[in-house]
Amino acid sequence: MSHLLLQVDGTPGFPPRGVAGLGIIVRNQAGAVLAWSCERASATTNNEAEYLAVIAGLTLVIRRFPGVAVRCLTDSRIVVDQLAGRHAVRAAALKPLHERARMLVLQHGSVTFIAIPRELNRLADALAWEALDGRGWLARVGREAGLATVNSDM
Repeated sequence: MSHLLLQVDGTPGFPPRGVAGLGIIVRNQAGAVLAWSCERASATTNNEAEYLAVIAGLTLVIRRFPGVAVRCLTDSRIVVDQLAGRHAVRAAALKPLHERARMLVLQHGSVTFIAIPRELNRLADALAWEALDGRGWLARVGREAGLATVNSDM
């Protein structure tokens, strides 16, 4: 396997409640789903939730697929630009999350971040919302993406 695709998304919900939903999908280079997870974490802003999704995704990849190159796909342009060093991390709450993500990148060794349009991240988004409020987001989006046939990492 030459590389993995790691799709992540995080949402603090609306209105933010201090708990975020995180959606993580690991695919092989052909796009087949290898693992997925939907989790909850403490966050009050969208950017915090997005960083936490990256951290959870990288942690999953390091544990289950050590050493395989990763292309991390997210619809958060600010997270991609900050992790690539194109933008400074100014928000105090994001600095420790940025540092944790950078440490995981260094630990793993080969991670590329790619910003994708939100429409291409629908399954990760559905997993994040499912983790947050369990209202059938996954059932609506998951069937069309073939999620029902994969192993969960929950």
